[in-house]
Amino acid sequence: MAQLRIIKSDEIQPQNIRGQGKEAGQIKRVIATEKLFFNVDEVSPGFSPHRWHQHTKYMSDGHAVEYALDFEEIYFILSGRGVMQWKTDTGDIGEQAVGPGDTIHMPSAVVEHQLLNNGTEKIRLVVVGVPPPRRTRI
Repeated sequence: MAQLRIIKSDEIQPQNIRGQGKEAGQIKRVIATEKLFFNVDEVSPGFSPHRWHQHTKYMSDGHAVEYALDFEEIYFILSGRGVMQWKTDTGDIGEQAVGPGDTIHMPSAVVEHQLLNNGTEKIRLVVVGVPPPRRTRI
């Protein structure tokens, strides 16, 4: 039988946002299993937790990262305000303002997108993804 786990916030080492310095914000990877990941991200004004991307594959910080075809992701905004942006099939950019209590669901095969903090305070959000992308050191 599996054991219950309690992860204390002060036990989690924050990481810089992909390819950015500490000024962009921090990611706290709370849980990462073979089936899901659960993060709490803090994103500074003017930055994004993950710049324009699709859930396919990319290179970052000495790793090749590849998403499963059925990967899905959810953002839940705890505090702060920003704008969710996505690229349409015609190349136009759609966007919608988001703030505390809003949930953003990115289903599998989602279009290119980013959450941009265009506000004046940090955005704090919960991020859940299933299944987690495969990371390979290069």
